[in-house]
Amino acid sequence: MTMKTIKGDSSPASPKTSVPRRRKIPLLRCLLLACIAVSAASRLFAATPLTLVLALNGLKDAQPPHLVQDVLILSYKPDREHPVRFVGARFETEDYAVLHTFTINQYGVFVLDYEVPENIRLIRYRLVVDGLWVNDPLNPLSEQDDQGNLISLFMLETEPTRPILNPQRESDGSVTFVFRGSPGRRVTIQGDFNNWDPFVDQLIETEPGTYRITLRLLPGGHWYRFFADGQRLLDQFNTDTAQDPDGMPVSYFEVLPPSPDPE
Repeated sequence: MTMKTIKGDSSPASPKTSVPRRRKIPLLRCLLLACIAVSAASRLFAATPLTLVLALNGLKDAQPPHLVQDVLILSYKPDREHPVRFVGARFETEDYAVLHTFTINQYGVFVLDYEVPENIRLIRYRLVVDGLWVNDPLNPLSEQDDQGNLISLFMLETEPTRPILNPQRESDGSVTFVFRGSPGRRVTIQGDFNNWDPFVDQLIETEPGTYRITLRLLPGGHWYRFFADGQRLLDQFNTDTAQDPDGMPVSYFEVLPPSPDPE
């Protein structure tokens, strides 16, 4: 197969198609596969978009604030005698400058998902209901500010579990790959950037069952898969896939070129 290495060299050409082709999967099959993958991942690793959709749309009544992995779920349901057109929230972590708009789910409940910033243990917020500032009526924790206004509080006992999105682009332009599995395994990564060699780039087990490797890759599209204990494995945290010239599934991602320095 003809693949670019990390240095830009090419391996001997193959009589087959030289560039992996993106898979075209029927919509129904995509949805079924996505549901299966999301169901497995959400139990073990992190909140997923589908998990959040189910958590928000499944609320039949407003509930006290609660976490879904690293996302704070707020809800508000007006009574029938006092209809409400708009509900929003402002947070101290943003100096109350950003207005987050609630959406209305199928049961008429106003819902909002707010990603908890890192290293935050106490969240202060206020609701905005039809232009009026109010505290969360379903949140028993509150305090008064300097002007006597009630501020709703939500306390986190520990740092929430953060979702894993592979690959992770680092600030220096490098790319980090994360693999989760049983501890004590030998895990490597093979791809177009290392001539598909399963022995060159080994991941380091940074904590039990979590393996990482950081590579510097050229801008453009890249194809890869993990190699663990003799098995070829797709990246379970990357839903974008393709096929290699032999028809085998591989994970796919793109490295964007660096932004030009402002003049």
